[in-house]
Amino acid sequence: MDALPLWISQHALTLWAVVLVLALLVADFGWRRARRRRLAATGREGYLALRPGTAAVLLALLAALFGLLAWAVWAQTALVRFDAALAQHLHDRLSPGMLQAIDLVTQLGDPVLIALGAGVVALVLALRRRWRLFLPWCVALGGTAGSCHLVKQFVQRPRPFGGHGFIAEAGFSFPSGHAAGSMAFFGLLAYLLLRQWPPPRHRDTVAVAVALVTIVGFSRVLLQAHYLSDVLAGYALGAFWLVIGIALAEQLRRGDQAR
Repeated sequence: MDALPLWISQHALTLWAVVLVLALLVADFGWRRARRRRLAATGREGYLALRPGTAAVLLALLAALFGLLAWAVWAQTALVRFDAALAQHLHDRLSPGMLQAIDLVTQLGDPVLIALGAGVVALVLALRRRWRLFLPWCVALGGTAGSCHLVKQFVQRPRPFGGHGFIAEAGFSFPSGHAAGSMAFFGLLAYLLLRQWPPPRHRDTVAVAVALVTIVGFSRVLLQAHYLSDVLAGYALGAFWLVIGIALAEQLRRGDQAR
């Protein structure tokens, strides 16, 4: 059990880069595939549409993933021992200088900055009377923050080293608020921009959003501010509310078109 966490800690920065590249490749492949299929079917750039059936399947899968991770932590399974071993090896191997650099990156997903950014976007949407986007935005971001807080209070998982890693963090560890918040915020912001911007800018928008979400989430593991399962659960929770937000926006858009 200890061999894998040791190997991961020895190649942590390389693996971080590999995960980022893989995330970008998968996102780009998905974007291009959806675009081709939609153009072939309709001849229009409507690949952003999210059908209710697809949304339901995604929500079920994300809920199952989150539930499985929560159960594994609650039941103190082998995943908890893996998390602890990985955090300890990272704690022993990463230098203070490297951790300082990673700490700068992780601030992109700071809950305070995310809340401020969410407030600014909500204000802009309200001033422009874009209520069909304002409502999904508030539901997704508010749902992410509220559910993350409730789960933290229910599970009450202590931080690695009691919160005494490179940075001191208050509150409980499961799930990662940085991971959940960045997934919901940057993901839904990308959706809003894709709805406003011309197709030539879509690919870059998707790439930036995926890069930010990936970098912020896994930086929390390297900083020993969260366990790996905390970040994965945060991603699942944030993606759950992201799908709800996009599905609601699409439903409101289809209703407006029908009228």
